[in-house]
Amino acid sequence: MRRPISSDEAAISNVLVPMKQIFQKVPSPSLLKQSESRVDYFAKSILPQLLRQKQKHTMVYVASYFDFCSLRNLLLKRELPFVSVHEYSRTTEVNRGRARFLQGRSPMLLYTGRCNFFHRHIIKGVRHLIFLGLPEHAEFYSSHVNEIQTNNAVLEEEDPEAAATVSSCLVLCTRYEALALERIVGSDNCTRMLKSPKSTFMFYS
Repeated sequence: MRRPISSDEAAISNVLVPMKQIFQKVPSPSLLKQSESRVDYFAKSILPQLLRQKQKHTMVYVASYFDFCSLRNLLLKRELPFVSVHEYSRTTEVNRGRARFLQGRSPMLLYTGRCNFFHRHIIKGVRHLIFLGLPEHAEFYSSHVNEIQTNNAVLEEEDPEAAATVSSCLVLCTRYEALALERIVGSDNCTRMLKSPKSTFMFYS
């Protein structure tokens, strides 16, 4: 029998910066459809907001490589500007992409979970963080959220206007990611979120 994870042991308790973190429960008809559901929700509900607000310095942490391929193809099809850092990126591509993102020349950066696991790149210039799916390793959640605040000084030099905006953190997940959610928010919060008819939950650090 698994030992419950208390709120103090959950990864979210390691978020040290003042940050409102929004968890959005994405409806999905089945386990096999959850990837499609996440990307579809992003395309229909999140992307239009980003485009309308002309939001820059947005990093999308994509836990699944299948989600990454779907999202990348969607952005390419719509001819939207973005850069990506994934496990098959060459060093020159990684350096060029991170520089363009920091300078605000590319408003969005896609970063895969597997790349993060193997390389632990430091992505500078993040003001808005979106998790498309939950990280398999819960410590990656808190580490990336904490990086938002520490990047402010660097961002002020590269893009002062963007540095003045309010930062944000959004998590898109399905009910099939219960184990990963439990490691991030704790057992009690996880149970409450999965059983609740509500789809949006906020945590403050």
